[in-house]
Amino acid sequence: MIMRKIWAYFFGYLSLLVQGPHPERFINLAFTRGVYLWDLNWTSPDTLIVKVYAHSFRALRHLARQSKCRIRIRKKRGLPFLLNRFRRRRMLLFGGFVFVLLLYLLSSFIWTLDIEGTKRVSQDKIRSLAAEQGLKPGNLRYQVDRDQLVDHLLRELPELSFAEVEVGPRSRIRIVEKVRVPKGQGNCHIVAKKDGIIDTVLALTGQPMVKEGDLVKKGQIIISGAIYPPEPDPAPNNLQPPAPRKPVRYVQAQGIVYARIWYRFYGEAPRDEVVEEETNRTVRIYCIRLGGKEITIKGPDQIPFKYYRTKTSRSRLPQWRTIKVPVEFVTIGAEEIKRVRLQRSFEEAKKLAADRAREQAVKKLPKGAEPVSRQYKVVGTKDDDPVRVLLTVETKEEIGVARPF
Repeated sequence: MIMRKIWAYFFGYLSLLVQGPHPERFINLAFTRGVYLWDLNWTSPDTLIVKVYAHSFRALRHLARQSKCRIRIRKKRGLPFLLNRFRRRRMLLFGGFVFVLLLYLLSSFIWTLDIEGTKRVSQDKIRSLAAEQGLKPGNLRYQVDRDQLVDHLLRELPELSFAEVEVGPRSRIRIVEKVRVPKGQGNCHIVAKKDGIIDTVLALTGQPMVKEGDLVKKGQIIISGAIYPPEPDPAPNNLQPPAPRKPVRYVQAQGIVYARIWYRFYGEAPRDEVVEEETNRTVRIYCIRLGGKEITIKGPDQIPFKYYRTKTSRSRLPQWRTIKVPVEFVTIGAEEIKRVRLQRSFEEAKKLAADRAREQAVKKLPKGAEPVSRQYKVVGTKDDDPVRVLLTVETKEEIGVARPF
C-alpha cells in the first residue's frame, strides 16, 4: 500500500471525475486494456471518482468515448507536476535557492554565547578565554576547535572539573566547578544554634554537657571540645600525697544533637469575601516597540475585559557585535476574571484559616526540620470576622554547630 503511494507520487497521478449512464462499462474497458485504476468512489449512480497514472490518461479518453462517458481532471498530483510548476515559475525556484543559501550563510556565524553552570567563576572570564579561541559572536563557527577550547578552559581555570562546548549559531558552554573541601576547624565546641529541648545527644568526639530533656539556649555549649580528666582518688588515711591531676585535653568536638523546637504560624479567613474566578476567556496582543512607539501587529487595540490579569513577555533581536537593534517584540496575554461574593460559615472559615496557616508552615519551616505534631487553636470567638487560627508545630531537628575556641 505504501509502496503504491510512493510509486504513484514519483510518476504522477490524476484524480478523475467520470460521468455517464454506465460508468461500470468504463471501468471494465479500462481493466481489459491494462489501465490500472484505484480508489474508486461512487458519488452517485452515474458519477464516479477514480485515480489513474498520468501516463495512462491518453488511453482513457478513447475508452470514455466507447462507454459514452465524460471524464474530467479534478486534481494533478505527483513529482512531475511539481517540477513542471517550478519550471514555469523560475523566479520562485531562484528565490528558494537564494533563501536556502542565505540561511546557510547566516547559520555559519555565531550569534549568541550562553554559559551554564557558573557559581564562583566569572562568566566574563569564561567569555574572554573563549574569545581567545575564536568563540565569540560575529565569528564563523567553523573556525572554532571544540576540543582545543575545552583544554584551554580547563588549563586556565583550575576551579573547573568539567567543560563542554556546543558551537553553532547559538553556542553554549557548560561547566562544572570543583567542590571545595572544607578546611579543618581545629579545636572547637558544638553549640546550639537555636533554643530547644534536647531529644538526642551522640558525642563522637568531646565531652557532652547536656542530657535528654534539658532546655538549651542559643549559643550554649552542648558538646565541649575541652575534656577534663576525672578527679584523682584520695589516698587512704591521707598518708600519701594525692596523685597529680592530668592536664585538660582539647579536641575538635564532633557529634549529633537533635532537639525539639516549636514554631507558631497564623492564618485567617474572612466570612464575607469577594474573590476572583477565571472565566477561561483569553486574548493575546502582539506588538512591536520601536524606540518609544508601540505598534500593534495582531490583536485588539484595547483589552476587551472589565476585570483581567495580564502577563507580558518581551524579546529583542540578538546583538551583532557592538550594534544593538532598537526593536522589541512584546506579547501581552490577558485572562478575564470575574468577581464573586462568598459567604462562609464558621466551620468553613475555620478550615480555610487552618489551611492558610499550614501553607505558612510549609513555606517557613527550616530545611531539615521534621514535624512531630501539629496543634490548631482558634483565636477569639465564633462571631469574630475574620476567623483566626494559630498553628503550633513541634519539630525535631539538628541544632549543633561548631564554634572554634
